Amino acid sequence: MNSTPDSFEIFVPAPEGLSLVDEDGASFAGLEGSTLPELSESVRLFFDYLDGKLAFPDTQAGRQNREYFNLLLRSAYPEIVIDLADLIYVQHERPAVFLHFDHININLRKDGYSQGLAGLQELNESMDGLFRALADRIRSDEALAHDEELVDLLSEGYCAYLWKIKNFPWDNPLEGVASQGSGAIVDVATGLAGYSMIEDWPTQAPRLILTDASPFIVKGLERYLALSKKSNVEIRQVLFPAQECELRAQTVYANKFLHHLQRPERQAFLKWIFDQIEAGGQLSILDTDLEYQILKQSERLNYRHRLIGGYPETLVEIEAGFCQNLAKDVQAAGFQIDHFDFNEYHDQTDAYSQKPGDNLSLKFLGFEITARKPA
Repeated sequence: MNSTPDSFEIFVPAPEGLSLVDEDGASFAGLEGSTLPELSESVRLFFDYLDGKLAFPDTQAGRQNREYFNLLLRSAYPEIVIDLADLIYVQHERPAVFLHFDHININLRKDGYSQGLAGLQELNESMDGLFRALADRIRSDEALAHDEELVDLLSEGYCAYLWKIKNFPWDNPLEGVASQGSGAIVDVATGLAGYSMIEDWPTQAPRLILTDASPFIVKGLERYLALSKKSNVEIRQVLFPAQECELRAQTVYANKFLHHLQRPERQAFLKWIFDQIEAGGQLSILDTDLEYQILKQSERLNYRHRLIGGYPETLVEIEAGFCQNLAKDVQAAGFQIDHFDFNEYHDQTDAYSQKPGDNLSLKFLGFEITARKPA
């Protein structure tokens, strides 16, 4: 595989060149006997569908990449489709995604692979590069990233996995909220946390409206909600702040969302949400400037090169005074601030690093704002 190939050079549109999946890859031998049959079927269906969308160029590099890629498919584990979905659609929520080479290499050895440790390590690096290039190719191609069938297949697999395993990506940020008041509750830009919210929401609690702009998130949550058979939860696809709609609510939660908007967009959102909240209702904001700090640090090449590939591109450049400006803008929208608290945090973590164990130093502000619409 080339050292730094472009994903559009590695994967070309079908039916050009060589088919994406060959006979070896189509066997998916690593999935045999899986305890997750529904997810295993999602892997097969997804790559079968993708085989009609992408291909490898008929070149020496293309043929070698195809061989390595199909070795990966042949030795894949069921959760590989979860890893791929994380990279394509929710990298801002799940930046640290790594292939599970312990599973892959066990399957390779069962299959008779005998090139030694050095050869295995080189193969793993090639597989990892191809897997990330595939995610980048889909993510960077608007037609593919928004392909309804592709989104359906990945969201269905994600939902099936979480329904069975209950290994939720995020804890429920609304824990304990259900008993507070009787009016409708709206969560803005819910993301993957919506799965645990649906799971934990009591059937006798007030109406909960989960919103997100991503079809991948919305379709997955809709499936999970249907499985739960809960009638007091609603899923809506809403693009904030461009798409204005009616979301009448007593309480609105905007957790770790507003840092994705530049200040004029945030101001427009706050004015709009003020009109959606009932008189006497509450707006609750929990956020940080962590991503802003990472983005500023990434201006240094020696720092940026340590970050997970593609992660800086998911970040929005906001102003330095985000925390203080947000409090001012909440008031300017018409809210009365009941509570405003912020703290500076220092952390050492490899959560955003290309290499596990490569800890990055982080310093950022975390803050809470609780505001009320005057009665």
